Amino acid sequence: MSEQSIQEKSLEIRNETQEYANTRGKVADVFDDINVTKSNKTTETIMGPDATFKYLYILDENNNAKRMLAGDLGKNLANSALTSIPGAGLSLGANWTVNTSGFYYSIVGLSDKSSDNTFNRMMVQDSSGQVARSNGKNIMMSFPSLLNDTEKIEWRNGMRLTGENFSIGTPQIDVLLLPFIDNTKDFVQYTTLVGQNLFVDNVTPNAYIKIKRIKDENGANLPIPEVYDVDNFTVLQNFPNNLNFGINWFTKPEGYYQVFVTHNNLTNASSPELIVKAGLTYSQFNGITNWVINSGSGTVNDTEIALGQPCNATTDELISIADINAGFMVSYSVNNGQANNGANFVTPWQCGLIGSDNVFYGVSYSGQAGEWKISNGPELALTRNDTIHIAYYNGVVYVIAEGNGKTYQQFNGTYNLYPRYFIATRSTGGIGPLSMTLLGKILLS
Repeated sequence: MSEQSIQEKSLEIRNETQEYANTRGKVADVFDDINVTKSNKTTETIMGPDATFKYLYILDENNNAKRMLAGDLGKNLANSALTSIPGAGLSLGANWTVNTSGFYYSIVGLSDKSSDNTFNRMMVQDSSGQVARSNGKNIMMSFPSLLNDTEKIEWRNGMRLTGENFSIGTPQIDVLLLPFIDNTKDFVQYTTLVGQNLFVDNVTPNAYIKIKRIKDENGANLPIPEVYDVDNFTVLQNFPNNLNFGINWFTKPEGYYQVFVTHNNLTNASSPELIVKAGLTYSQFNGITNWVINSGSGTVNDTEIALGQPCNATTDELISIADINAGFMVSYSVNNGQANNGANFVTPWQCGLIGSDNVFYGVSYSGQAGEWKISNGPELALTRNDTIHIAYYNGVVYVIAEGNGKTYQQFNGTYNLYPRYFIATRSTGGIGPLSMTLLGKILLS
């Protein structure tokens, strides 16, 4: 039954003039048609208000009806793309859970507050998914435990300033060169630390060195270590695992010392002992009689050789491959009394270590009377009796010369793994004595 037929029937009833026209039956038909029409309408479904069906009836307490625009009625966060209006929001009245069931959950279009220091909190979550805010301290404290050693190194390197190459790990000291000091010498003597993470920032308060006297000269432990500050130290970018510091040990008491380097609040946990004693010597090459004079003339007296003019003398191989692998240090003294005599000038000479590769480490003539140099190093202008130390450890060879109230050092990152022997040579020029005395050898590990 169409709506038009209902209207027609209503009009027919209104216009009825016959007394016995069955008006009551016609009215009943109209109601029946209305019910049928309502039933038909309820079977029609639309997804929401549209241009035609846009009203909804609402009632007051007395069942008076008015129609209203349906608008956003029925829309919610789960089924609609909503836009808030001023004053809108959501206040929880109880715990509320959003279960994503594995679907992406995104919040996009947020303001960038990276430069606003009032935004100093972060969103955090516990193992059950509860969300809260935090200052981030707990996350930062637990972060290192999540990294393996490779990742930790990468993180440390990433924290350096632009152009900064200073070490960022904890300093580590494996070897002291020299491991002993004669404190009867009244000048600054230098010690080289060999280890790791020793290229420290020595121009700012970020790095400092302290030495601790832990034992007296007899080796007895001090109840309270004596602590001294070190103000004079240098670092080398090409040798980041080496650090030099200098002290006039003449002003310090005899005893056993340890060295502690602090950089960016990180300090080495331990240190080899540095022995400081008056006139200290160490195990000698006692009874070496195997100086061999290969040419010219010379005089051998135990570990000493006095060179004639000319003279070429060598020893057996006293530094073995095992010594090289362990790391070693040898020491010898040179008494250089040569001088020019008119046109009779001092001519080339050298005293040091050499191997079958013919690479020489030691001191040699610099081209001027009375002056000599570390091989391939600076001219020394030393005094007439000086001590030379040659050491090898962890891929670096060190040549250290003490003389003229100074300590001279040369580092070299190339060292051929050949057995070494001592060599002393002298030409025919000049006058005066030249001698070389072997003092000793120690292994560094």
